[in-house]
Amino acid sequence: MTAYNTASRTLEKITLLRPGLVRIYVCGLTPYDSMHVGHARTFVFYDILRRYLEYLGLEVRLVTNFTDIDDKIINKAKQEFNGELINRWYEVPSRYIREFFDAMDKLYVRKAYAYPRVTENINDMLKWTQELVSKGLAYVSPDGSVYFDITKVPKYGEFSGQNIKDLIAGARVEPEPGKRNPLDFALWKSWSEGEPWWNSPWSPGRPGWHLECVVMSSKYLGIPFDIHGGGQDLIFPHHENEIAIARVYYGIDYFARYWIHVGLVTIRGQKMSKSLGNIIPIMDVLKRYDGEVLRLYYAMSQYRKPMDFDPDTLDQVRNSLMGVYAAYDMLTEAIKEAPDTGDRDNELLSRVNSFVDSFEDALNNDINTSGAVAAFMDFTKYVTSTVMYNTQHFSKNALTSALTAFSDLANILGILNRTRLPPSLISLIDTLIRIRAQLRTRKMFDLADEIRNELGKLGIVVSDVGEKTYWYIDRDRLFQ
Repeated sequence: MTAYNTASRTLEKITLLRPGLVRIYVCGLTPYDSMHVGHARTFVFYDILRRYLEYLGLEVRLVTNFTDIDDKIINKAKQEFNGELINRWYEVPSRYIREFFDAMDKLYVRKAYAYPRVTENINDMLKWTQELVSKGLAYVSPDGSVYFDITKVPKYGEFSGQNIKDLIAGARVEPEPGKRNPLDFALWKSWSEGEPWWNSPWSPGRPGWHLECVVMSSKYLGIPFDIHGGGQDLIFPHHENEIAIARVYYGIDYFARYWIHVGLVTIRGQKMSKSLGNIIPIMDVLKRYDGEVLRLYYAMSQYRKPMDFDPDTLDQVRNSLMGVYAAYDMLTEAIKEAPDTGDRDNELLSRVNSFVDSFEDALNNDINTSGAVAAFMDFTKYVTSTVMYNTQHFSKNALTSALTAFSDLANILGILNRTRLPPSLISLIDTLIRIRAQLRTRKMFDLADEIRNELGKLGIVVSDVGEKTYWYIDRDRLFQ
């Protein structure tokens, strides 16, 4: 399996540091506002990667953090609570962390191995800061803030391809008393009146952003670990600065072996921003579409490329997803009446294996989810256009193998989560289908059509394939 490593700017074969175990750290949210469609793309991508690695038989430890104390959180709390900020600021991150988990559930994103929060790991961050100061790699400013000295780092800027002289010349930073270099960054930020704070040897205050992730990833995954990722907007300065800290703290070039970044999401060609008013909260989209539609939509784009989010195309994706459910439901029905032997089993199993191979080849080649989706949709089309018209030629075992493979690939993409139906509902539908077949045999077509139409109103689609009748369910309509 290969992936594009931002650190080397090349496709590299992924070799695990510990056989059978993949350790992944994904930079999480600063929970000061609602999660948007750009955030969701990153988390869905990493969930698909995780599912595929587990499908290959590997154990995956995926850690996602929350930066639950930050300038943006404090500013939001000031707007909401004013003078009560010191006692109520934590309500802001708590609210949006709850919303995050709600969105993850709706997007069918599996639970992470751990969700560390900055406020739960401040003692570890103080320890790191003290060691960096004692080694002369960081310095204390007159106001009690502590800054990391980037001049002490070999090859600073190499990771993100930045030139230090150009960065300094073009630096646009807030004036900070006692800061020696405009590119130096805070490991500890001194307290401002009315803000939350923690004790430290230098001043009351709180940790700096870049320190937080390197401390938490090291703590929960060990050093070095396999994959560090997030959105492409984190390459500089966040990931560059994480690497800088770890480079001098541990004495290794990269504390994660592979750095995998997901492209940004634009809205009709424009970057999402509050000033443009074009930020789309993910929960707004999930009110209209099931999370499976979003997952399939994200997977149709190559993860490293920018993705232009177009809400108008989601209906088309939803229709494609309905076709996937149709293939699943019809194949499930076909197995019930399939013969014990089939004269075309080898043909069926050969085609199924070709779809599986194409799917795996795509994901093995730089995690090409768009290629995997294309292979899966070809599989879907083969089931509905070929298999269902020739079920008499395929044995029960061969059809079951096809269904198992189909379900396995869908599971990697994180779709087909709504296949379970009440047995009583299935029994009722089967009974009505048998009655309809009898009516058709007696040429009572009006009554037969009435049954099909009434089922259709409920989202149960009846399809006559040759001499046989199959049904599938439009989940959105049935369970709305």
